[in-house]
Amino acid sequence: MQASVTDLPHLLKVLADPIRLRILALLEREELSVGELARALDLAQSRVSNHLRVLREGEWLQERRLGTSILLRSALEQQRMDDGHLGSRLWMSLRDDLKRLPGHEADKARMATILSERRQESTEFFDSMACEWEKRGALFLNGQARQRAVANLLEGGLTLADIGTGTGYMARSMAAFASRLICIDPSPGMLDEAKAKLSHLPDSVRVEYRLGEFDALPLEDGELNAAIAGMVLHHLENLGPALAEMRRVIQPGGRAVILELAPHKEEWMHSELGDRHLGLHPEHVQAALLHAGFENPTIDLSQDQYCPTQPGAGTPVSLPLYIVRAQVPMD
Repeated sequence: MQASVTDLPHLLKVLADPIRLRILALLEREELSVGELARALDLAQSRVSNHLRVLREGEWLQERRLGTSILLRSALEQQRMDDGHLGSRLWMSLRDDLKRLPGHEADKARMATILSERRQESTEFFDSMACEWEKRGALFLNGQARQRAVANLLEGGLTLADIGTGTGYMARSMAAFASRLICIDPSPGMLDEAKAKLSHLPDSVRVEYRLGEFDALPLEDGELNAAIAGMVLHHLENLGPALAEMRRVIQPGGRAVILELAPHKEEWMHSELGDRHLGLHPEHVQAALLHAGFENPTIDLSQDQYCPTQPGAGTPVSLPLYIVRAQVPMD
């Protein structure tokens, strides 16, 4: 995207089309495939593709491959960091008036339906995988990463949450530090598996199981001393809403710990394990924690590895892990 004032006529031409404005408004909110975008706009995909070509030529869009799909997002979030960027400044001057653009509210309603369907598909996937997850999606080289992640939760006797508990493989290590342990997952099937596998925990640990989404945690403000999200973030489209929720539910001075996969190239994990990202750069997670309101995010590279096995392959792969810990500022 050109930022010179000499390109102003071209920039104005791009923004003069109401469909392109509607596209940018949606893609600023969510990452969508071309098909999903066409559904949200209630337009033929070929017509939407023509407008996307114009936006791509001007570098108004970011693209990311997910399996065989291409996902689109507005590039203006990144461009906004450049205060002198003319295209971003033009967009910022227009975006507050988009609610008066014909079709915009209907676009948002259709997109909400698409996102709801997406979540339902994700829940159904993990429900179907729950009984097999320990064999296919929870395999580590030596388990050291889980122990080191949990060791970052300070002293014992805490109210802790295992966010995205799955079958409870992180919660098992957390129990030694907790007087109250809250296991949260959007999949009922995963929670049922966690209940079965954590049934042996001592009575001194009060374990609660709560069904909930990562961007709308079923927790009160400041309810937790600390929380772990172990091998969760790479399943999410956007980190921001989930980390903002973690910030909300952890009390001042409390700690968040993230255990994650480093970037890798195992494409099969998209379909077989429901991974939305093929790992995440630790610096990306670190920056997202800061943006969510945490302080002092620190990266700890783990010597443990994640070792899932591709169906039919027989031999597990070994993928690097890391831990990022951060703190909620004191009031």
